[in-house]
Amino acid sequence: MRRLLKRLGKLLAIVLICVLGWLGLDRYRAWTACKLRGAEFHHRADLLKRDADQRLRIGTKKSEVAQFFAEHGIPVEFVEMGNEFVATGQIYTTGCAPAFACGSDRALLGLRIEVDPQGTVKSKPQVVPMYTDCL
Repeated sequence: MRRLLKRLGKLLAIVLICVLGWLGLDRYRAWTACKLRGAEFHHRADLLKRDADQRLRIGTKKSEVAQFFAEHGIPVEFVEMGNEFVATGQIYTTGCAPAFACGSDRALLGLRIEVDPQGTVKSKPQVVPMYTDCL
């Protein structure tokens, strides 16, 4: 009987070690996938900012602005906000939110440009990457 309990104890210890190892590995894979999504999100935001700074200079016409938004998969709206006109658009994606005060990895990538009433660029574009569920 004592021998059976020793074998059972060893078997349970081995099973416990395997389960904990599997859970740890699973958690590590989730963490690395999250970090990869976060890096891709920030890389996309950096590329959008760089491309917008190069292509959406003051004087760029409305058709070129609309084409830029379309090339980046961002729906564009030309709207009047108070006494100024803007071209704006945003897309929702995922990243890897900071662990503190965030509910999920949902993210938003927005682009905003001041334009004149005809849609010609008047100021430098603003790219806004942000996580949507953070305090």
